[in-house]
Amino acid sequence: MAAAPLDALPAPAPAGHDEADPLLQRIADHLGSLTGGTGWVVRVDEATGTWAVAAGAGDVPIEAVDRVLATRGPVVDDEPGREPVLAVPARRGPRVIGACVVTGTGAFSPADVHLAELFADYAVLALADSGALAGRTLEQAVREELAWVEGHGSPRADLVTVGAGAVPGEVADEVFRMAQEALLNVVVHADAACVRVGVLHGPGTLTVLVEDDGRGFDATAQSRLHVATAGARLGLRAMAARARRLDGELEIDSTPGRGTRLRLTVPCAAAAVPQGRARTGVLVAAVRPVVRAGVVRLLQLGEPGLGMVSEVAEPADDLAGACRLLGPDVLVVEHGLLGDDLAVLDRLAALPAPPAVVLLAHDCPDERLRAAVAAGVKGCVDPDADRLVAVVTAAGRGETLLADDQLNRLAAPPRAPGITPREHEVRGLVARGLTDRQIARTLAISAKTVEKHVGSLLRKTGTRNRTMLARLG
Repeated sequence: MAAAPLDALPAPAPAGHDEADPLLQRIADHLGSLTGGTGWVVRVDEATGTWAVAAGAGDVPIEAVDRVLATRGPVVDDEPGREPVLAVPARRGPRVIGACVVTGTGAFSPADVHLAELFADYAVLALADSGALAGRTLEQAVREELAWVEGHGSPRADLVTVGAGAVPGEVADEVFRMAQEALLNVVVHADAACVRVGVLHGPGTLTVLVEDDGRGFDATAQSRLHVATAGARLGLRAMAARARRLDGELEIDSTPGRGTRLRLTVPCAAAAVPQGRARTGVLVAAVRPVVRAGVVRLLQLGEPGLGMVSEVAEPADDLAGACRLLGPDVLVVEHGLLGDDLAVLDRLAALPAPPAVVLLAHDCPDERLRAAVAAGVKGCVDPDADRLVAVVTAAGRGETLLADDQLNRLAAPPRAPGITPREHEVRGLVARGLTDRQIARTLAISAKTVEKHVGSLLRKTGTRNRTMLARLG
């Protein structure tokens, strides 16, 4: 297909205001507050040559937006007699997918430009997930993406369509986003002379193929990247997550020097998802691949209404980030991945759309179970237990489902023999969040004595730190 180079394309045209994403609105608000002016985040579609205000109030400075998209770099307009304007592009690889624009009360410094660029990098998180069809058919949108690929150096980009059929809007949107991701990988990594995309409509299914003749990679080293195994990179993992949300299958085959082939197959019949019933997305986090695969298999067989989002082996520090990216409704996680103090549960609860949490544990100690339930965990179950499906399904409805023995353990007083009356007082004040000095003043004892009482309580209760001790109540 023929395509004009990017510098020959018409300047992107404004396309009105989108409904503001909460993250983008916060970025726009912070930009304005830091400069004393007004901030905006603009979403750009280079393939169609359009842009729209994604967040921000009032009229965005159109000239500044046009200039930053033409130069693909920061623009500062602080001519005398005009309100100063700063605009910086938001990039994802070679693609400009948006811009951050802000007015100010005085001249912008290099530090202001750097800060705006940091905000633009943050905005990419939300902008990258916005590749909506905007009224186009899937084939039209893919064709425009291929024109963008050719404009970035690939001498040939072909689209082949086989058959025809109605594709539900949500399915088409997700498939298009995955095609965008695959084509971006071709531009950034493949060094390909040719890329081909096939869209095949079958009975009740939609298949999309993306093939290139670029440098490829050793797929055998990653066990022939398939959705049943955790992806090696977050980009591939996000693509696999989309496939799972659609109850589809994603395969990636590649050989060094012989290119890469991506094949996505998803059901697209109208009855694929029962009307009025939303699928519950589940993220499974466990260290050993055999545990992850076993849990996924049990859930898929036990409850078709559960949609597997992905599988990860992330440590506690990365779990919240994985949930922010993949957006599961339920996180099924080995309790050992949560760390000693369970602080990751607080970070998960602070997410814009926090998942319900179910712990996987063969034997969860009483104090850890008590602290986890106090932090909002919906259930704790053996990975091989018959109750696994019921617990995860209940968590998806926002319900807590604990076994009778777990309820009995929670109802029983904490097993901490030998706690003195003074230690009971100290533990109650720790649970209220008081520091050692505050406890010392309250009880009219020294801070050193409080430290000794806290140390004794940690030993007697089996807790590892003050956070776990406080959750015991």
